Amino acid sequence: MAIFKPEVKKNSGNFTSFEGVCEIGIVGFEDKSEEFDWADLFLNIVVKQKGSDYERTTQIKGSFEKEGGKIVGGSCLKRLYQFFDEIGCDAGITVDGKWEDASGNQIEDIAKYLTDNHLSAVIPGTDPDYNFLGYFYKEQPKTPGAKVYSRMWNKFYKNTDMNKANLKKDAEWMKSKGYIKEMKEGDMVNNSNGNTLSGSGLANL
Repeated sequence: MAIFKPEVKKNSGNFTSFEGVCEIGIVGFEDKSEEFDWADLFLNIVVKQKGSDYERTTQIKGSFEKEGGKIVGGSCLKRLYQFFDEIGCDAGITVDGKWEDASGNQIEDIAKYLTDNHLSAVIPGTDPDYNFLGYFYKEQPKTPGAKVYSRMWNKFYKNTDMNKANLKKDAEWMKSKGYIKEMKEGDMVNNSNGNTLSGSGLANL
């Protein structure tokens, strides 16, 4: 009978390898806009990091700037089109808040449209195409000792060596301005039992 040895992945047990600039594949889209009164746009983008068994979700969300009931701008709209540019999507939003493709055809379900046209090639049981980059970090909790969550900054880049440097540079700028609040080494961390951990290997799990 042959010897059995379980597969040991290189990244297993190394949480920090899933922080910073990481290769990702897009595995799902969800439009949650109707669920939040305050949001004109709430698009969930589900990704998988290379080497990880878990999926993570980031959002493009917010309210549009309007004049006379018509959309005239908004930071969330800029983030949406930056994301669409990276994935090669030519759809968009009209001034009346309707989704359309480049030919002017109305899109009834933007999540389905994105899934049908811009999802990484995914076959059940296989990995997606890791053709994008994302920046991941442990978010500084608002209350000292509160639970710490891993976040992905909602900016995507195509997976190239040049973009790895560009994404890191952009993330550092966001941190310097306080838009990304990243937990620093030695900060108090809340574990599953509600206890805090500081300055130990457990804080990085």
